[in-house]
Formats: sequence, C-alpha cells, structure tokens
Amino acid sequence: MLKLIMCVKRQPRLTRGEFDEHWRNRHAPLVREHAALLGIRKYVQTTPLANPAAQSALQRARGTESVDFDGCAELWWDDLDSHLAARASPEGRQALKDLIEDEQRFVDLTRSQLWYGMEHEVI
Repeated sequence: MLKLIMCVKRQPRLTRGEFDEHWRNRHAPLVREHAALLGIRKYVQTTPLANPAAQSALQRARGTESVDFDGCAELWWDDLDSHLAARASPEGRQALKDLIEDEQRFVDLTRSQLWYGMEHEVI
C-alpha cells in the first residue's frame, strides 16, 4: 500500500478551533466524497493531544523538539500507479483541484510538509 503523510500547519488567521472545525467538518466530507474516484482506501486525521504537561514530559524524556504542526493527515492507496492513474482522468484532476482549493482555505501549504511512504507493520 502507498501512503501519503501530510504534517499540516493551519492558516495563521485561523484559531486552533477554527482549523479543527474546517478540517473535520468540511474537508473530511470532501475527501470522503472523492475517495472512490481517487482510489483512496483510508484517510486518517490526527491532532496533537491538548495536554501541554504530557507533551512536554514526552519531549523532555527523549530530548526532542516540540511539535510544530497542527495535525497529520494520512491517506492510503493500493499503489503509486493506481494513485497516479486516478489523478490523470479529467474527473480525477477536478477532484484533486477541489481538495487542494479547500486545503488552501485552512492549511498553510507553504509551511506544511507531505511525502509518500510505504508502511512496514511491526505490531
């Protein structure tokens, strides 16, 4: 399975609550609407736990930097070829355009990161 991981930063003009509301209640249904056409097998949104003490303790224990993202999106496809093929059709291009246009409403794409990966399940 091919996986896309996107670590997202919200638009600076949005509060955390506004970002979360748009991501969960507007963007997620849009992804769901286009999932079959784009061959998306799974879509998960993860947001940082709102517990500063626990987050700080975790980071101190491992000597890491604090999280600098507002969330992480994960999307799965069967493979890269089918993923790219779905995006090549006129309908696929329009669906992708719709998703990116919506992302621009709440995600600061210039400060976000995304990459393809392959999962290696251990447990």
